[in-house]
This record gives sequence, C-alpha cells and structure tokens, in this order.
Amino acid sequence: MKTKILIICYVLLVVACSKEDKVPKDLLPKEKMIPLLIDIYIGESRVNNLRLSRDSSMAIFKVYEGELFNQHQVTDSAYHRSMTYYYNHPRQLEEIYSILLDSLNLREQRLKEQREKEEVRDERGGKEKEEKKDTKEEGK
Repeated sequence: MKTKILIICYVLLVVACSKEDKVPKDLLPKEKMIPLLIDIYIGESRVNNLRLSRDSSMAIFKVYEGELFNQHQVTDSAYHRSMTYYYNHPRQLEEIYSILLDSLNLREQRLKEQREKEEVRDERGGKEKEEKKDTKEEGK
C-alpha cells in the first residue's frame, strides 16, 4: 500500500514538474512590451499628478490605457496574458524591467537637461531685457 502511494506521489510530482508552460499565441515579445510598459507607467504618473480621487483617476487611466493599446496595436487581453506569462517567467520579466528602468531613467535625465537649458535661456533672456532697459534709461 505504501509503495502504491509513493509511486502515485512520484508520478504526480514528475507530471507536475515536467508540465511545460504554454506560450500564449498572442504573447507580446519583449520588443513590443517594453515601449507599451513605458507609456503605461508615464500615463500612470500623469494621472497621479492630476491629484484626483482614486475613482476618478482609475476612470481616466482606463480611457488612457485603452488609447495606448490602440496606439500600440495591442488588445487588452493580449497584454494581460503576456503579463501573466512574464510574471510566471521571472528571468524574462527581470530583463524587461531592467530595460524599462534604463529607458525611464534616460528619459528623466534628458528632461532634466532640457529644463536646465530652458532655465539658462530664461535667465539670459531676463538679463538681456534688463540690460536693454538700463541702456534705454541711460539714453534719456
């Protein structure tokens, strides 16, 4: 009796461990998933910056998310199946998020540099206006 139970347990263990994960037919490849996730995270940030109630934010984001899916030519079901697949394959998900973080950090760095250039330009413009004003007042 114990032998039968052990054999059954062994067979179940082998079957459970050898079960291959089926790749969804409409799995989004990493190359398509990363830009979509970047846009989703930027959209979430924009909606959070609106400082609305949670319900309003969720409603606005749902609409925005739908537009992103259309823009990236992805269905929401393909996106959710792909995310589920990647969650079950942590190494692949780690690769995606590593690239995602690098991309977002690069964007943030570029925005900071752009803002700094604009601030310098604004400071120069303000000084030039003051100099012109001073020159006109001296000429009077």
